[in-house]
Amino acid sequence: MALPAQSGPEAQGTVEGTVYNRASGTPLSRAKVVLAETAQEVLTDDEGRFAIRGAPAKLLRLDVSYLGFVAQTLTVAVPPNGVVAREVRLVREGATPSGTEGETVVLEKFEVIADQAMSAQALAMNEQRHAANIKNVVAFDELGDRGYENIGNYVRYLPGVVIIEDGENPGKIALGGFPAEMSSLQLDGANLAATGIGPQSSRAMALQEVPMMNIERVEVSKVPTPDLPAAGLGGSLNLVTKSLLGLKRPSVSYQAYLNFNHRDGLALNGGPRQPTAQLSPRWTEPSVNASAAFPVGRNLAINLGASRTWKQRPTDDTPSEIAFWNLRTTYLTGQPKDLAFAIGQWKQEADITRTENFSANVDWRIAPNDTLSVGLQRRVVTSEKATSFFTARININYDAIGDANYSQSRGSTGRIEMGSNNPLNYESTTVNDQASVQYRRRGSDWRIDAQAAYSASRRERSSFGKGYFAGTLGNILNLNMRADGLNQGDSILPRTYTLQDTAGRSINPYDGANYALLNTTEEYAVYQTDLVSGRVDVTRALGSRFSVKSGLAYNRMDKDDIRPNRAYTFVGQNRNTSVAAYDLIDESIAVKMNGTPVRWISPVKAYQLFVDHPDWFTLNSSAYQNAVTNSKRVLEDIAAAYVRFDLKLLQNRANLTGGLRYEKTSLDGWSMLKDSFGIYQRDARGNLISDGRGGFLRKTTDATELIKLQFIERGSHESRAYDGLYPSANFNYAFSDNLVARAAYARTLGRPDVRYVLAGITLPVPTDTNETTARTIVVGNPGLEPWTADSFHLSLDSYHLKGGFGSIGVYRKDVKDFFAQRSTPATKALLQGYHIADNDIEYMLNDSYLLKRWENVGDARMAGVEASYRQDLWFVPSWLKVMQVWVNYTHLQVSGKNEEDFVGFTPDILSFGLNFIRSRFSLRLTGAYQAETRRSYIEVVPGTSNEGFIPPRTYEYQAAATQYGVSAEYALAKRLSLYLNWNNIFAEDLRVSRRAPDTPSYAQRAQRYVMPSYLMLGVRGRF
Repeated sequence: MALPAQSGPEAQGTVEGTVYNRASGTPLSRAKVVLAETAQEVLTDDEGRFAIRGAPAKLLRLDVSYLGFVAQTLTVAVPPNGVVAREVRLVREGATPSGTEGETVVLEKFEVIADQAMSAQALAMNEQRHAANIKNVVAFDELGDRGYENIGNYVRYLPGVVIIEDGENPGKIALGGFPAEMSSLQLDGANLAATGIGPQSSRAMALQEVPMMNIERVEVSKVPTPDLPAAGLGGSLNLVTKSLLGLKRPSVSYQAYLNFNHRDGLALNGGPRQPTAQLSPRWTEPSVNASAAFPVGRNLAINLGASRTWKQRPTDDTPSEIAFWNLRTTYLTGQPKDLAFAIGQWKQEADITRTENFSANVDWRIAPNDTLSVGLQRRVVTSEKATSFFTARININYDAIGDANYSQSRGSTGRIEMGSNNPLNYESTTVNDQASVQYRRRGSDWRIDAQAAYSASRRERSSFGKGYFAGTLGNILNLNMRADGLNQGDSILPRTYTLQDTAGRSINPYDGANYALLNTTEEYAVYQTDLVSGRVDVTRALGSRFSVKSGLAYNRMDKDDIRPNRAYTFVGQNRNTSVAAYDLIDESIAVKMNGTPVRWISPVKAYQLFVDHPDWFTLNSSAYQNAVTNSKRVLEDIAAAYVRFDLKLLQNRANLTGGLRYEKTSLDGWSMLKDSFGIYQRDARGNLISDGRGGFLRKTTDATELIKLQFIERGSHESRAYDGLYPSANFNYAFSDNLVARAAYARTLGRPDVRYVLAGITLPVPTDTNETTARTIVVGNPGLEPWTADSFHLSLDSYHLKGGFGSIGVYRKDVKDFFAQRSTPATKALLQGYHIADNDIEYMLNDSYLLKRWENVGDARMAGVEASYRQDLWFVPSWLKVMQVWVNYTHLQVSGKNEEDFVGFTPDILSFGLNFIRSRFSLRLTGAYQAETRRSYIEVVPGTSNEGFIPPRTYEYQAAATQYGVSAEYALAKRLSLYLNWNNIFAEDLRVSRRAPDTPSYAQRAQRYVMPSYLMLGVRGRF
């Protein structure tokens, strides 16, 4: 008898394919692909590819969706133990198709502008929708064209992003209310090297130095997952380059434009004559960029790009002003003191900035599941600067007579200065190089992600060999001065100065011939940061709903800074230092001070006098001291390991991502050692030898040798290591494809900035009798613990729900281990930790020395509300479609005993706009508001001059400001468009106040920067 046949397991196969944008032919990442019969669900990868394994071998329905695009349903026949492949081409909602399904370009002739903008919005929306953590995503193409000068012009419109202006450009970025040096900037997940801004080295990166070629989107992560670095208390900003594999055809884009400004209008000449020839061009120069992306067969794609930009700051009545007031109502003795204007500084800066960008990216599919990507970027930012500088010192000791309206010197104690010892004229060149190699393997059960990256930043500030001095300082001393017209109009400086010498003669401060030339300076500084990083991540899928990911990461930062600038004293011929005795005035310099012509001392002519008569200049003995003080090096190694799990629940509606990250930081630093004991003789036992007059015997009387004995270059070596565990958890629940709730927790850290760790060691002069400076040892503190924060976030996000895209969230951050500068009694153990000689330690302990350094002092709590929303106005007439309004808002509040230690903290940030997008025309109106920002703490150092005029709890605040902008584009042809971008339309001044809690309003106006408004006009296209 024959037995009935046994039914075996159902045969299975694989469904795979690629999802494309039908209009552009580019692959769509994060498209959702679902097998209806089995509810198996996957997202496409960066190349637009998907693969569903274990599908029943039969006829199945395949649903493909991408927010902002029309969903498609396909029928596929899955062969047993075989593979069925499909290419899916989605059409953007609202597009006007023509042609057949098989064509790549299917839009009407003038759909290009609308498709680019709306496809970019869809890209950002899908990336954010399917992210495991809470983040904001914006695509570059949806922001309009704002040039390649500064990334800050783009990211200022993101929720939670604060831009700290530098008086000319977006300077630094602060995320989530935390200082800029604790905000992380990355390119494709790799940290970017930074050298700081201005004469100081720092972790903070100047925004104009951030690479900008081939960028697809910007991601601001609020809460990390375990595979992301734990640094970034307020979040991290990651620039993601475009994925190339999957391109169907070559594409080329080009752009050419001119930068204009609100002062010079549409003029093409180079503006008024400046102190140096480099800042006096005959004509403005155009800016250009071009990029090309092309496939080489099916498995290789290349992108090449280059750009050069040119931007000139207007020099006609766009000054910066600084006002110094005595803010103390009493002398240190307790006697009453006038709150009076003491010092005013006026400067007109000329600046021409050139940026050059080069990029090359290659994506190579070396096997069906293996991809290798190589990316190279170079960004060179060169700024030529020349500054006309004027200072009126009513009283150099901040002891003037006055009130809200006037200020008067006490007798002939006034001083007028033209120029400065600080660098005014120099060239600054920053070269940023980025190189990255990434390997990705996408197997059925195993995934591997590996990356090796190198980032280098070299910033050089120099006047050497340029034909001019960096600084020249001329002055007129012993003046009886009066300033009138304070607090009148936009200026924060007096309207008029009245000057008389000791003989009662009137003095014209605007004629350089009335001055004596005092000093000249040469500037040279090099700040070098090299950053090497690598990571390996391995993911194991355990079924379709659970996966485990683990990995290792390593970063090394090497910062090496030098600044051996030189200062000279002008002695002149036969000790004659009068400017009138030499050819030092340049009559052609056309810089006016608030409309008044000035005969300026020329840095070019002063340098030529130095070349012709070097014996009339003497090198200051401080040159060696400056070189030693500014020579620093720090090595920082960060090793990390982590484990992450991802779990899908409730029919893929709920996703839980969590895990633990371990990071260990090792730090070595070398900086100046100032040993004021080093100039004295010692006996055989190491004790200081008395001179019999209450002091000690010196080793030499030569001033230069005494400085060399005290200042030891990189003589202080400091090291430190610390580690920690950083857990995180992210939970997402999808009520529908268009509505997602999120909850997250993470512990993060903020590492100390270089200046807190590497202050060197300064030992006081043992014979100092000043009650406040004697017996105070100033040191760096490599033992600083990082700030840590436990962060809790909740948000509700809508994605393309009735034409709306938005998010509202609340969060709380409990921050520990704030930094503040403190003085504590020195102990033997503390002093031995700084390698101070035992004999000197005994002397210091007997004399009750103090140790002054930055220390961890306490905790605080930050709470915030963040909302963003964009809405299509579907109810307007058809000719107004597509019109959108959007708004982003962030409110922050700090509490706790260390509330006042937050700087860079902005309580309210609002950005808003209107987009009008048609097939061949687009118009974007934008606004960005930042409430008053507490920018920095004015430290009162006992025994120094500021103790006499700065009260405790004095801060500088960047005033609230709103910037408005407009950008527009009009397509003349399919491959040619006209466009404009106009930022800061109303050219609102940037203002900074300086105040303590009891400072009256009239004495608070500390800084005013006339912010130019720039207009960009150009042509662009792609084919």
